[in-house]
Parts: sequence; structure tokens; C-alpha cells
Amino acid sequence: MDEPTFTVTELNVAIRDAVRDKFPRDVWVKGEVQGLNRSGLGHTYFQLVEKAGKGERPLSRIDVALFRDDRPSVNRALKDSGLRLEPDVEVRIRGRVGFWTGGGKLQLVMNGIDPVFTVGGMAANRERLLKALAGEGLLRANGALAMPMVPLRIGLVSSADTAGYHDFVEQLGESGFAFRVCLADVRVQGSGAQKRIVWALRQLAHQPVDAVVIVRGGGSRSDLAPFDTEDVARAIAAMPVPVVTGIGHEVDRSVADEVAHTACKTPTACAQTLIEQVYEFVDRLDEVSRGVAGLARARCALAAREMGECARRVRRGAPGALVRELTALERRRVRVEELGTRGVREAAATLDDRRRLLVAAGTRLSRG
Repeated sequence: MDEPTFTVTELNVAIRDAVRDKFPRDVWVKGEVQGLNRSGLGHTYFQLVEKAGKGERPLSRIDVALFRDDRPSVNRALKDSGLRLEPDVEVRIRGRVGFWTGGGKLQLVMNGIDPVFTVGGMAANRERLLKALAGEGLLRANGALAMPMVPLRIGLVSSADTAGYHDFVEQLGESGFAFRVCLADVRVQGSGAQKRIVWALRQLAHQPVDAVVIVRGGGSRSDLAPFDTEDVARAIAAMPVPVVTGIGHEVDRSVADEVAHTACKTPTACAQTLIEQVYEFVDRLDEVSRGVAGLARARCALAAREMGECARRVRRGAPGALVRELTALERRRVRVEELGTRGVREAAATLDDRRRLLVAAGTRLSRG
């Protein structure tokens, strides 16, 4: 007797029916979202994967389809918890196990999600990572760096086509200070974001910058996932300059915020922090300038007082000194006159004596 031969359709239908018999009701499955794709018809497709550990290769995976009719209820549940279906996020979802005969593919048709599982898992992973980083002294490594007094050369990790980037750059431009921005243009959300952020930080570590800023334009709690990863945290801790974060979430602080030198709520707040640092330097410079000017004025005033006192002493002493000099001069004049008069008298007496001698000599010659 010949063995039965299935057509492809018959085999797929048989597999579908066997799957339905094995899983007659919805099941809950947990795993990590990968390969998220939203179609133009409003359907969402992704893979749910199980890994041996964070960052490890998947041990197993299953395709998931979230059809348009089920999306509103799932999105409401996510929105109420501040979440969004994103790659790399751990989820617990409900769905119907099925086999798509047209594509010959086993899949889970999703119709529900447990947001509490995702939030709790993210919080637990975050706490474990923070504890490990604290044990290695990395939570305060970047914070221990001194912020330059005039941080005008800024390295920026952001995407140039986002509102967060424009808010940050425009705020710096309006300050009037000569800020220079070195941009590492990468997307900081979505699949692979943590690797892109780490790459950007390592690039900026070799640039002549005073500080590095990481900004993001806001989003859901699940969008923070890349900033709660160990790779990003360690990259920030290893930076040679202070790192300022403006991840744009008003409620939650990410691990990146905890490791960074300064954590701000928004990109605009990051810019204001840097501007205030420069203003503080300008204020200190003005204060020092005023002190130097005041000291110079005090020294000039002291010198003027000393010169005035010297002039007064000169004026007070000049008349007496002049009288003394005139008296001495008068004494010298009288002495000179006396010496002159006596000299004339002595000369006249000498001439008289010579005249008498000549007369006597002449008389003797006449007699002879």
C-alpha cells in the first residue's frame, strides 16, 4: 500500500489544525522584542526571542503578528503605563498560537500585553545594574571630573533631524557666547541605539571637547531602554570629560542619568546648564576686574596723598631754608668785602713804602 502523499496545502492545514488542537486557548509568552516592523495596512510584525542573558544570542524565537483590529487595545494598555512597543524591550504578551498556511509559518497572533511585567522587569534590571556599577565605583567616576570653567567646546550625541538637537543648539546660539558643537550624529532610540550611543561616545572621547552632552527629544518610558543598558553606562563612566544628559523624560531617571556628571530633564535644560557655567565665569571675572580696579584706585589715592604730604613739607620748609641760605650768602659777601678792603690797604701801604724808598734813593743820587 502506497504511503499517503500530502499537497503543500494539505500539510499546512494539517499542521494548523494540530496547533489549534494543542493550543485551543490564548497563551501568555514572555521574551524580548526584535525586528519590529509596522506595515502600511496598520499591522505590526516582530519576533519574540529568548536569550541566555542580556546581550546574548537568542536561544529561540517566534514570529508575532499584531493585527490592526487588536492594536488599539494593546496601545491603550501601553500608553497607560508610559510604554511603547519597541525593539529590545522585555514583554509578556497574550496571543493565539497559529500556523499561517499561506506562508507555512508558525506565529503568535497577539491580542494583549502585560505592561506591569515590562515596567517591573525594567526596574529590576535597572536596580541590578546600578548596584553592580556602584560596587565598581563607576556611578561617581564621571561626576568626579571637574567641569571646565568655560565649557565652550561641546561634543553632542544626538540625531540632527530631531527637535531635541535643534532645541539644544538654538539655546546655545541665543546665549551670545562662542559655543562650538562637535556632533556625533546618531539615532538614540530604536533598535541598536545602545551600540550607536557607545560608538558616538568613543568617537567624542578623542575630540578636543570640554564636555559631552547626550540629548533625546522625549518619548515613552520604553524609549529609555538604551539608556538603562550596561554598555552605555560604562561608556559614560569611561569618558575623559564631564557628560551631561538631557534625555527628555520628566519622571524617570535612567542609568545613564545616574552615571553622568550632570543629569537634566530636557535638551534645553542641558544648554542652560552650560550657559550658566559660562555666566558664572564671566561674573567671577567681572568681580576680579572690579577688585583689581578698586585696588589700583586705592594705590593711586595713597600715592597722591603721599605726594601731597611731601609737597606740603617742601612748602613748609622752603622759607626757613631760603632765609638760612641768604644769611650764609650775606656772611660770605661781608667776608669777601672785608678781605678785599684789607688787601687794598695792604697793597697801598706796600706801594707807599716802595715810593718812599725810591724817593730816598733818588735824593742820594742827586747829591752824589
